[in-house]
Amino acid sequence: MIIKTLSAGLLLMSLGACSLAPGPYLDRDRLDQTVEPTYASLKYPVKPIDIAYFAQERAAAQPSKCPLTCLTKEERNNYSYKVGINDQLTIIVWDHPELTGGGGGFGNSGGGGNTPAPLPQGNAGNSAALSPASGGITSSVGGVEGGLVVRVANNGTIFFPRVGRVKVLGMTAEQIQHVLTQRISKEIKNPQLDVRVSGFNSQVIQMTGNVRSPAAESITDLPLSVVDAINRAGGALADADLQNVGITRDGKRYLVDVAALLETGDPQQNVILQDGDIVDVPDRSNSRVFVLGEVVRPTSLPMNRGKLSLADALTGANGIDVKTGDPRFIYVVRGAFNPALAPITQPAGAVPVSAKPNLKDSALVPLVYRLDMTQVDAIMLMTRFELQPRDVVYVQVASSARFNRFLEQLTPTIQTIFFTKELVHP
Repeated sequence: MIIKTLSAGLLLMSLGACSLAPGPYLDRDRLDQTVEPTYASLKYPVKPIDIAYFAQERAAAQPSKCPLTCLTKEERNNYSYKVGINDQLTIIVWDHPELTGGGGGFGNSGGGGNTPAPLPQGNAGNSAALSPASGGITSSVGGVEGGLVVRVANNGTIFFPRVGRVKVLGMTAEQIQHVLTQRISKEIKNPQLDVRVSGFNSQVIQMTGNVRSPAAESITDLPLSVVDAINRAGGALADADLQNVGITRDGKRYLVDVAALLETGDPQQNVILQDGDIVDVPDRSNSRVFVLGEVVRPTSLPMNRGKLSLADALTGANGIDVKTGDPRFIYVVRGAFNPALAPITQPAGAVPVSAKPNLKDSALVPLVYRLDMTQVDAIMLMTRFELQPRDVVYVQVASSARFNRFLEQLTPTIQTIFFTKELVHP
């Protein structure tokens, strides 16, 4: 009788083992689970990773498009700097030093047959400092360059002797030269006048993120591209994600693939920056690939300059678990933008569609690819299958492993019933 009572007690304790067993446990009595999750009943096609897949990818490949205005030979030739507020101009009137503070082109006191001093060599954007002796500026190549240094006032004008106030805002140096020449020709016959921008203070961009020296950078008489801005900031850091460099302009953020520009020379990614642009170089935290399923070490792997192959991902997870993984079913699940499911209107402040869709704010559907590693060509092709950020690589469990796991879960219950029966009926 004592044995039967003891066995019955053990049986009851085994039924309530879930509440007494150690380990993490969440009390579901305080959770309202009346709303069950719903899943779409759609079936998604699986694309095999084979030779035909790469042939289709090559046929469907489209040339890249510049999200804004990119630096090409035509754009470089057509570029001209527009003068803005607080810019510094250097103006020289040859043979008339009284107009430009003792500047170039004066020799003997008679002034006849004077030979103008040569212009300094170099770009107009070279740094210059005020010369207290002559009122001119000291050229970066040495010597003193004569000329009147003026600054563009807040109303967009400059003052020049015998001319007065002149509106120069938004004009190029050549246009300012033409206007001043016309106006001063009323006082001087055939004036020879030169205008250059010697201080670029009106147009700046902000450089932030994973660069060595983030700071504001001035736009000069040479077009400033996104690669130039990164180089000025000392270059990108080791963990920078150059595949997803952001350019914020007028409240909208555009993505630029600087990695493709550096690796393939794609000119459609070298965006020309404008005044007020914010360039941010993110880290690689968002450019990761997740390897799950029957692998030795499930993990997330950062992409190296936007590149990571399927072979790299499986190697980073220490390979497939040979005991439980099925090498015939290696899946790559990728979130793709589906414009048919996107909302008709976007909320205020939404990020616009740029070179790459913003997957956070768009309607997503899964694209599924499958690799069969039992095929000899698949082992070669997996090294050429390039993953994208936030791809999920999943290795399917083998049918035998699922059966063995079922037995592992069932074995303790069978053992409990067996020993209970032995105690009751020895």
